[in-house]
Amino acid sequence: MIRPLTAILALIAAVGASCEPAADTTTTAERASGANVLWKVPGESNSVYLLGSVHLLRETDYPLPAAYEAVYADAEKLFMELDMDDIDMVAIAQSMLNAGMIVDGSSMPALLGEERWEQAREMAASLDLELERLAALEPWFAALTVIELQMLKLGFDPKLGVEFHFLERARNDAKPIEGLETVDEQVSFFDNMPMETQSRFLVKTLEDAQDLESGIGTIISAWREGDLAALRGEMGKGFDGFPDVYDVLVLRRNQAWSKTIAALLDDEDDYLVIVGALHLVGPDSVVRMLHEMGYEPRRL
Repeated sequence: MIRPLTAILALIAAVGASCEPAADTTTTAERASGANVLWKVPGESNSVYLLGSVHLLRETDYPLPAAYEAVYADAEKLFMELDMDDIDMVAIAQSMLNAGMIVDGSSMPALLGEERWEQAREMAASLDLELERLAALEPWFAALTVIELQMLKLGFDPKLGVEFHFLERARNDAKPIEGLETVDEQVSFFDNMPMETQSRFLVKTLEDAQDLESGIGTIISAWREGDLAALRGEMGKGFDGFPDVYDVLVLRRNQAWSKTIAALLDDEDDYLVIVGALHLVGPDSVVRMLHEMGYEPRRL
């Protein structure tokens, strides 16, 4: 069985498909300053830094930009998508199994239908994966599995991701970490998708995985260069044709996180908030939402 936290992070980070990059609609606040996916939001008595993460990286992607280390040093507390410091991996694995296994006596071929199952099986075979081995999983869980396995093949490791890097730093420095949401909430984003959406998304994930290395390479390069338009164009591709999935995985979460981050700006401590880079770019980004709430995010 795959590592469950890796699977969640992998799919959110890595979905992509073939479509034209989005036009550059970045605001002045997004466009200003240096080559980082990093903003400072000033409050009355403190600051909140927003750092756009890539959840899985390779050894060759280090060291991280110096600006990221500098804002970590300035922050007294950290927020991540999950409270990484208190995660119980055994409990997470059980939670995902409970949610992701088909329990009504059916199977993935029956859920997908004969034509879609054959299409999915053939694409999986081209990736050297036997989809039959995942037949007891709901399609969303199978999609997570496929992406994780392909990312690991390419040398990407969640333990080398931005979150784990700063998790280790924070543990050593006794800096507290809090989460913007729970693992159960993240699992529910997928598990509550209609079965038709899950099935289409599995097929799309298998299709995208055929050229995953190229897409991920583009994302990493854009992230390191601070190219927000390229990031948004590449990372947003996976939602092409899936507006309902985008609404659940991006828009609603950004709306909730923006309110939480705004509340942090009434504090005395400085915070470093680390979330997937997709959440900080584009028209529905946390950065833009905070700007519309009256704050002044400044890109560093």
